[in-house]
Amino acid sequence: MTEIKIVADYREKASGVPFRLESLGVHLVYRNLSVGDYVLSDIYAVERKKTHDFFSSLFSGRLFNQAQRLAEAYQEPIFVVEGDFHVALESFPNPRALWGALASLSLRFGGHLFFTAEEDQTAELLYVITRQLTAPSSREPVVRERRKISSLGEAQLAVASSLPRIGIKLADRMLRRFGTVRRLFQASSLELSSVEGFGRKRAERVATVLDSPYKPPPFKAARQRLLEEEQEAVEES
Repeated sequence: MTEIKIVADYREKASGVPFRLESLGVHLVYRNLSVGDYVLSDIYAVERKKTHDFFSSLFSGRLFNQAQRLAEAYQEPIFVVEGDFHVALESFPNPRALWGALASLSLRFGGHLFFTAEEDQTAELLYVITRQLTAPSSREPVVRERRKISSLGEAQLAVASSLPRIGIKLADRMLRRFGTVRRLFQASSLELSSVEGFGRKRAERVATVLDSPYKPPPFKAARQRLLEEEQEAVEES
């Protein structure tokens, strides 16, 4: 039987998850990961969050930045929310924003979402996923950074997905609909709203970005506004 190998970030040692994985017979390889907490294969990587960290990163906007980075580096991003989610939800002030965040992780970033109660369950989950989704191999998974643009198609996707509230999947549908980036940028809000999953509000926001004269904002103000727009995108989802 081929040994199961998982790459774990050094900072995960204190969580107890790696210890449980090793007790299941997994060979752990520790690395300083710049993206994700665990790499299960060349295409599967995991971002693990305790419930309180999940809510905190949702409010700060950090959640979507991490999701974007994970989705750019790995074809199949996995998000594990660990803890008593139902108890945490009872004290959450805006449930709609929470459901919007979960929907964004799945639909906008193509993530697979799992919920576990504690560290042992997380380890069991990672073990099962690795056994089911990876072919037997004696080598350790390839650790990737944010995906580098290596083709014209990837460059076009990167440009299209830089628009507000546009993920890779929606960018792909837009480019298939209009054929080129230039034609996409020349599309009216009505034409944009004809793209599956776009919607009128999203189309109007993109059209505003494309049509408005540029007014350079202060750097700090621009950064804060981007975070606010990520939060607003969740609440509207």
